[in-house]
Amino acid sequence: MSAKDDMFKKAHAMQKDIAEVKQVKEQALTKVMKNEALAKLYRDNASVGAENLQGELPQLKIHAAGRSQKNELPDGTEPIDGYFYYRPTKEQFKELDCHILTISKGYRADGFEGKKDVFNQVLAGVITNGGQMKPFIMYFTGIKLNNLWELGKEIAPFTRSSQLPIPMFALRVKMTTEKVKHNYGSSWVPVMKVQKYEDGSPELVLDEKVFEYLRGQVDKVADTIAALISSKSTEDFNRGVEVVPNPEDIPFT
Repeated sequence: MSAKDDMFKKAHAMQKDIAEVKQVKEQALTKVMKNEALAKLYRDNASVGAENLQGELPQLKIHAAGRSQKNELPDGTEPIDGYFYYRPTKEQFKELDCHILTISKGYRADGFEGKKDVFNQVLAGVITNGGQMKPFIMYFTGIKLNNLWELGKEIAPFTRSSQLPIPMFALRVKMTTEKVKHNYGSSWVPVMKVQKYEDGSPELVLDEKVFEYLRGQVDKVADTIAALISSKSTEDFNRGVEVVPNPEDIPFT
């Protein structure tokens, strides 16, 4: 047998081995997916033991045409200007239904285009559009902070209610965007409002399992945010006009 024939034989054998491994893998996945109880166990325990593996942060941001050059939809097109862009799934949303899990204390770090000592806060939540739970992290700096603080003022009476104190994560929140003018042009900022019934009472989580899920996520994202702040990560901040607020005016300290 020539050297050339021997090379082709080894290549064929390798391809056969790869095909067999792929078939075994597909058979295993099929067996798991056909067993509803086992499939549920897999989903419920997907992150067990892998909490410290490095992965992409589930970042949510507002797409700004001409500025957010890294944002791309699954079909390769650019998101619509002013829409929310969810990086993990490359989805865009005109508006979001969500629950706010936690809002960080303020911290200072270097920001966009070399700006120094910029005041920042981080919000973590869960998107519920389409009935799915999608965790996200969103950075707030500059003029975006104003609406974040307004949300805090709106939420505070519910969490401190004497009749029934309501955890922040149990409130349903609607997120939209608006374009705000400033000295350097204009920027898209998020607008967040607690969803309420006609009588002014807030829309709440009424499913015990959903409540428990959201509560369980709070501690997880708190640890993630603490790590972000300790490393003073400001990657991918959107452009904005920076402000230096009075700490006494910040409702999340």
